[in-house]
Amino acid sequence: MRFFEALRPPPLLLGSFLAIMLALGAALSWLGWRLLEQDRSLESQRARERLEYAADRIVAELRGSLSELDDLVSALLAPSAPGFPVPKEPPEDVLLLVAGPQTVQAYPNGRLLYYPILPSPAEPDGRLFRTGEVLEYQQHDPVKAIAVFRRLAGSRDPSVRAGALVRLGRNLRKSGRFREALQVYSEMEKLSSAFVAGLPAELVAREARCSVLEETGQSAELEREARALYTDLQRGRWPLVRSAYEFHSEEARGWLGSASDGSHPLDALALAAAVEWLWGQRLESPSKGRRSMRIHDQPVLIVWASAGERLAAAIAGARYLESLLLEAVKAQGVHLALTDGEGRLLLGQLDDSTGLQVARTAAATKMPWTFHVASGEPGAEESEFAARRRLLLAGFAVMVLLLLAGTYFISRAMMRELAVARLQSDFVAAVSHEFRTPLTAVRQLSELLAKGRVPTEKQRQQSYELLAKESERLQRLVEGLLDFGRMEAGARHYHFEKLDVAELARDLAAQFQENVEPQGYHIEVSLEPDSAVIRGDREALGRAVWNLLDNAVKYSPDCQTVWIDVGRRGERLALHVRDQGLGIPIREQKEIFRKFVRGSSAEAGVVKGTGLGLAMVHEIVRAHGGEIQLQSEAGRGSTFTILLPVESRA
Repeated sequence: MRFFEALRPPPLLLGSFLAIMLALGAALSWLGWRLLEQDRSLESQRARERLEYAADRIVAELRGSLSELDDLVSALLAPSAPGFPVPKEPPEDVLLLVAGPQTVQAYPNGRLLYYPILPSPAEPDGRLFRTGEVLEYQQHDPVKAIAVFRRLAGSRDPSVRAGALVRLGRNLRKSGRFREALQVYSEMEKLSSAFVAGLPAELVAREARCSVLEETGQSAELEREARALYTDLQRGRWPLVRSAYEFHSEEARGWLGSASDGSHPLDALALAAAVEWLWGQRLESPSKGRRSMRIHDQPVLIVWASAGERLAAAIAGARYLESLLLEAVKAQGVHLALTDGEGRLLLGQLDDSTGLQVARTAAATKMPWTFHVASGEPGAEESEFAARRRLLLAGFAVMVLLLLAGTYFISRAMMRELAVARLQSDFVAAVSHEFRTPLTAVRQLSELLAKGRVPTEKQRQQSYELLAKESERLQRLVEGLLDFGRMEAGARHYHFEKLDVAELARDLAAQFQENVEPQGYHIEVSLEPDSAVIRGDREALGRAVWNLLDNAVKYSPDCQTVWIDVGRRGERLALHVRDQGLGIPIREQKEIFRKFVRGSSAEAGVVKGTGLGLAMVHEIVRAHGGEIQLQSEAGRGSTFTILLPVESRA
């Protein structure tokens, strides 16, 4: 017993082991958290590096595009033949401009809605029309005025002819001859190179037609004429100053009324306003430069250069700038926003919720914008990190689970070892006690017989019988221990033969009755008429049933009857050993068949035993392909049932 106690670990060993495992788990968790933080920091650094690289590539791309505009502007300043000096076709939505002290030329034609200044057109001497105007305004004789202006309308000079036709149409309207007035204005409309009162003759004629149609109530024709007029004004068909453009546009919109969509060509208006701004700044601006601004809610880029009194410029609209941005960012997978020097947004979208952003200022890039570059798919980077984080967490979770599982199984093994050590210690104590009683009796009787202290023959005979009985008891104890050892080692050999269990039960009950009859116990046997034959080892099964009967007697201090019942249960034979003793609590019934285990009833009733009986019964029944069942309740007895496969009927 002291030997097994020496093997037991100190009381704090298990607690110390669990504390160490807990510390290891905490250290592992901390290391995992640190690794995740480092991975997040590294991923953030990589994302910033990718954005920095993308921003540099975008700046380089746009710098190259602006260099093309610089080359176009420089070529416009080079000496050239008379006319507009176009070195090559400009990109779409880019307007080229050449300005002198009193002139402004734009290319492509029709892109500029209005001009900041226009040269005064050549018009005929007003004295040519004085006769007709006297008849019209002073003498109020439109009929004679019509005749005068009709003669002048036959002039070969387009300017004279345009002036005569506009006056002829006016007098025809005063005379109520509207159809003829419309024809006159249609003829005047063909004089596209002539000017009347500083306005293109074609524009004057078409507006006059609209006035006649309005006056005569021809609404369908008026809407068609007014829409065509408004469309041509928006396309920059005629060279006009800003005030003239706005006046005639509003007049055309007034004729359209509800049929007008109310829209303005904002990109064209922005280009015209940019030209007007450049013209106003031409004397104060440096000889070369770039300027980006937002006009009419449209981004505009102005690139200019001047030489003496000559100014050349390229003005890019929103579509051109957007195409540049799309071309620059399409291979980078980022979002780009441009702001001007005052921080106002020109292109793109500024959104702080997109996460990481990098900027390139106008001072650093030598360009008219500040670049704001953000990840095109911030969710993709986060999802990539999340996937890696899940993988790391899964790895750490597996490690923690392995640590917990190892801790659990090691703790369980330690607890089992401690339990086995205690059971072995209890077993050694029980076996020592079991052996001490018969050995003491044998020694005392042997000494008495050896020294001749037994006076009569009858007493000597009783002593011999007692010696034989105690020797037999010792033999059963030793054989039981040896048999159980062989069973555990798998070395127990069984001699299977046909066996009548009913007969075996009667024989065992008779033998056991002789042993327990002096103590007042009685064994009752109940056998079904239809008995069965099994294949089994008579000695082994007899030992199993004997152990059950011995336990029933030991744990039945009040009720001195034990019952043996043999019958059928389906295809198996059932042998029941029943008592009305102390019983076994439900919590102990699963463990009672393990070696060295003794129930709480044994300790409470101070019942002798080694804790091997039921374990031996279990092994014997299992070796016969059978099953042992237990039904018990504390204080109400127990029923052990051995179920064995039937071979045939007896």
